[in-house]
Amino acid sequence: MSGIGNINTVVLCIGTMRVTGDSVGPRVGDILKARGVNCFVYGDSVSNINARKLDVYQNLIEVCHKADIVIAVDAALGEKADVGRVKITKCGLYPGRALGRKSKSLGDIGVLAVVGEKGEDNYSRLAKGDEKFINALSLKAADITMKLIEYIQNAVKNARY
Repeated sequence: MSGIGNINTVVLCIGTMRVTGDSVGPRVGDILKARGVNCFVYGDSVSNINARKLDVYQNLIEVCHKADIVIAVDAALGEKADVGRVKITKCGLYPGRALGRKSKSLGDIGVLAVVGEKGEDNYSRLAKGDEKFINALSLKAADITMKLIEYIQNAVKNARY
């Protein structure tokens, strides 16, 4: 398996600090960076990856991280029973789907923090997010993302031998 040692882990933290419910991604980026995680982390409270910048980051991944494993982190709206849960997808995620945006799948693995129940006016549901709840959910999503990073890095390391 030549070249396996050159695989890096990349985390894309999607969202904006301007909308409380959509700020999970940038908060996770801040937490991962504060913990000194050993991987590429894009997106935080200072440099948000929002809808306007999404194409730039998709191109960055395609050019600079083509062989790497990408974890995409974002807030989501879902069923009432899922609010407060963090879901993992094995095929990335589709940023902005709750707001009716059509985007390409992003990442190899998706980490979705369900911040509220989907419904008629999804933007309002995201905007009305409770700060304490979003902070707690961001910590939970960061912990899960850290475990994924460790798992991936161990798998890559073990595959070399």
